[in-house]
Amino acid sequence: MKRGGIWAAVLGLLILLGWVIQPDWFPGSPQSTGVSNLGGETRQLDAMKGGPQATNPKTNGIAGQEVGDLETGAGRAIPGEKILQFKDRAAYEKFITSMPAESLLGRIDGLLALRVQDGSWLKAVSSSEVASMGSNYYVAVPKVPLEVLTAGGNYYREVGKRSMEMMGAEAVTSSWGQGVKVALLDTSIENTENLKGAEAGHGTAMLSLITGSPGSVQGASPGATILGFAVLSGDGVGNSFSLAEAILKATDRGAKVINMSLGSDGDSSVVRHAVAYAISKNVVLVAAAGNEAVNRVSYPAAYDGVVSVGSVDAERQHLYFSNRGPSVSVVAPGYGVEADGPPGGMVKVSGTSASTALVSGVVAALLAKEPNLSGPKVAELLRQYADDTGVAGKDDETGYGVVNLQRILERNQRGIVDLAVAGVQFDPAGKLTVVVQNRGTETVNSPVLEIEVRGDTRRFYLGSIAPGQSVGEAVRFDGVRAKQDGKIAWSTAIRLPRGKDLRTDNDNARGEFKIPK
Repeated sequence: MKRGGIWAAVLGLLILLGWVIQPDWFPGSPQSTGVSNLGGETRQLDAMKGGPQATNPKTNGIAGQEVGDLETGAGRAIPGEKILQFKDRAAYEKFITSMPAESLLGRIDGLLALRVQDGSWLKAVSSSEVASMGSNYYVAVPKVPLEVLTAGGNYYREVGKRSMEMMGAEAVTSSWGQGVKVALLDTSIENTENLKGAEAGHGTAMLSLITGSPGSVQGASPGATILGFAVLSGDGVGNSFSLAEAILKATDRGAKVINMSLGSDGDSSVVRHAVAYAISKNVVLVAAAGNEAVNRVSYPAAYDGVVSVGSVDAERQHLYFSNRGPSVSVVAPGYGVEADGPPGGMVKVSGTSASTALVSGVVAALLAKEPNLSGPKVAELLRQYADDTGVAGKDDETGYGVVNLQRILERNQRGIVDLAVAGVQFDPAGKLTVVVQNRGTETVNSPVLEIEVRGDTRRFYLGSIAPGQSVGEAVRFDGVRAKQDGKIAWSTAIRLPRGKDLRTDNDNARGEFKIPK
């Protein structure tokens, strides 16, 4: 349930704090629970460090480079490198034979692309032969703010083992995902114990969220075949060229789903073309929106046709650091999600990396059950049958809502009646808004919504609500008095005038918002 309002304001203040680099494997209380947190580059409250500790917010921890700009695609470039793409194969082959051999760092024949050392020799390159010349950008594991790992429990509720339940996939069996190849573009998933680096286990954790692991983590596609592509180092850092190369290789090896729990602030032509190639082959690409708390998603999530995934907690409220914008497609569990860690261990993962892997597992399960679906159709179904949360309809924070596999699989079954309280938004100035969604397959006529605030109850007669439709109603209250009290209690319920609601567990909600005095 999205709390909105006051928590968004409180957490928004955290964004103003400086960046502090911390190890990615952030210990919880392993002595007592055996569970640790997987984090990354972090932001931290000064009070937690005993005084001002903020570093330059323009520093990103990657080879001393400056932070790029998601708004413009002017990302963090790898020094001394360029990527060239050619207009035709003849020009491509001619250039390779004539260029200094020692300057060639890599080639992708399928995209007519070269990774080369930068230098004065490139000034002689003919614009009639080269389609584009650009930077090779850093690509990395999205980093989670440290205050979320240390104090997030004050604002958010951990998902734990509830991921499948939240996404309508709790009926998962060992056969789900069979016959579907999922490409995991991440850190290595082999010999993780021998790798060095703070993010060495990231790929393993993402793998477990897709397929699950016996007796511990549950994923939506235990039967899927995983194709691992180590595009990131043990420190969780890679580059655009290697990412594009892996997308092509995964597509040509028959992957139907490509999971990219990673991102870049650089708009790379070679990655954009690789994405277009995969989509043309009906591959579903799923990518992390990013954890920078900005109004633009990372690349490749920002490219047309890619399923861009944001994060919510166990109450389906948007995590403030999960990037926002029109490109956000859907959201999935992303706070305190249990996953596999180092050999024999468990971790709690947070952020859009985890959410992305969970969605990829759902996609693989869907394709195993309905193998004739095209890639674009799968992306459409994810959006169309997502559980709305927050404001009514699509929004920049949560897109179309939380992915729900059950609703997709039930979409052609008539007679399903399921009204749900989808979101509650709080404005401390004196307004509480409740959103109701029809998650069934039948139009519901004349349901009644009750909203109680501070002991006063209002009833709303909502008319007809079509399948998938969301509607919102608001009540006003005395904001001054509520601030004096420091809190406000509320409850809400949706009722059918006749007939039976198939799932009554989502018909009611209650809570209490605290208001700083």
